[in-house]
Amino acid sequence: MKLKLTALIIVIAAPLQAQQLLHQPTDASPPTTIPAPLLNEIDDPFFKIAIQSEPQPRSLTAVINTLLEGGRSDFQSFVVGEQIGRSALSTECGPSNRRMVISFNGTHAPSGIVLDNNVFFSVFMTPDNPVGDIEVVAWDATHGTYNYYKLEGGTWRFRNSSSELDTASSSHLSQGCLSCHVSGGPVMKEFTFPWNHWHSLPNTFEALYLFPGVQSWPIANTNFLGNRLNGAQILEVSIQSSLQRFADADIRDHIDTASDGSVLVSDLPNLIDSLFQPTELNLGSSNKTSGLDEGGLTDRATGALNIPDSFFVNIFQMRDIDLPVFGGLGLVTNVFTPGNLGLSLEEYEELLSDNSIGTECMPGRDTLFPWFGPEPSEFDRRMVERLNRRGVVDDAFIAAVLAIDVETPLFSQERASLLRHVPQEVRSPSLSQLPDTLRAVVIASLEAEANRSAAEDDFLTLLKNPDPVTELDTRVRGFLARTQEQLADPAARQTHLQQLFSRLLENREVFQTNPISAPLNEFTGLIPKPAN
Repeated sequence: MKLKLTALIIVIAAPLQAQQLLHQPTDASPPTTIPAPLLNEIDDPFFKIAIQSEPQPRSLTAVINTLLEGGRSDFQSFVVGEQIGRSALSTECGPSNRRMVISFNGTHAPSGIVLDNNVFFSVFMTPDNPVGDIEVVAWDATHGTYNYYKLEGGTWRFRNSSSELDTASSSHLSQGCLSCHVSGGPVMKEFTFPWNHWHSLPNTFEALYLFPGVQSWPIANTNFLGNRLNGAQILEVSIQSSLQRFADADIRDHIDTASDGSVLVSDLPNLIDSLFQPTELNLGSSNKTSGLDEGGLTDRATGALNIPDSFFVNIFQMRDIDLPVFGGLGLVTNVFTPGNLGLSLEEYEELLSDNSIGTECMPGRDTLFPWFGPEPSEFDRRMVERLNRRGVVDDAFIAAVLAIDVETPLFSQERASLLRHVPQEVRSPSLSQLPDTLRAVVIASLEAEANRSAAEDDFLTLLKNPDPVTELDTRVRGFLARTQEQLADPAARQTHLQQLFSRLLENREVFQTNPISAPLNEFTGLIPKPAN
């Protein structure tokens, strides 16, 4: 009864006690008392449970216990690190830190607040303990935003909400989570199987030293891990559903429906840009190990190594519109280089050797899973898929955009240049007519262009095509056939493999310099580079 009474007093005194929360919207701004108008707007579970409590929890154990109060909630832990497979910390490139992500499920019993997928913690860890600052991402369902907090120097700081991140410069947000969460939502940079660098399934990155046991790291025998340790395949589901609701909220905020049923969609270029260009990037790879990793963790591969389909085309967005060429394949991601069309280990070693590729720590070696590089992000995929479900764009419009420079899924200047023909806003007599209205406006903009580029001409033709999905399917099938013919031809195979590998190196370079992804390059050995 005393606990319940205390919780009641906390809720009543919340506006006063929450003044302990500081505000630091940019790295350069000094932490100050949070303004009352902003304070009154915050409405996420972490704020209501932890920040409004007295005293505020100021350690990882204390804040976890606060959210678990009442015994109707629990948490799961996930661990990521660029050398996750190695049990010893490497000193060749400096300390190889691991980061622990904690997600909560269940209900905070005293308040009745649901925690499922609503609160995520991030903290670095050594073999013995969590270390450093605690960063928190919390979902504010009232406003459809994610709020970012950081426990730094013994005080809680409200850094920003996702609505503010849309306009913030990454150069002003270089400290902690904010620099990586460029679109405002949760980020899992190695999102798809085999979840590179995350502890995950057996035969991928299963970090056995994180399980309790005699040979384990000491932290494995604590309540931070133990039976709460889960693989990245579990976190992927949470991130996917979190991004879906985030996209839904963003889209909903941009659609205004009048009493007569007419609709107005505002700020359309920012809403739809995920279709034309990457706004985030993920990292992906082949789906089996090569045995060439810098830590010597795995045996040499005996079968062919595939090149991920996401390297060739934007297979994620194409599958979401049920492109026939990928029909019935489920989650299989080995369409372009199936069977003996993949790389032999000897061919891959030759590519690495010819280009002097290796990590900065151990030149001549490679990542545990080969052909590691950037791929289209889950955030962009979810945005386009939800725009489609909401009725802003249809399959035909999506197919018309994807058919532009179809062989360049990531960094196509031709496709990105077409975004300027998307209007700032579009009005439609009804939601069902919205895709046709948008298409008509974009066609008019293209037709009004005095000196259309080849990409603009192609886009105009595609938008007027009665079946752009079939046209996209035809182009992908042609690209697929050419790729497989070149790989099957002994006279052309090595030259083509070198061309593909050169493109991989170019993509890696862009990943390390592009503002939307450069902060994700947290460790000097993440991306293998040519030796200088």
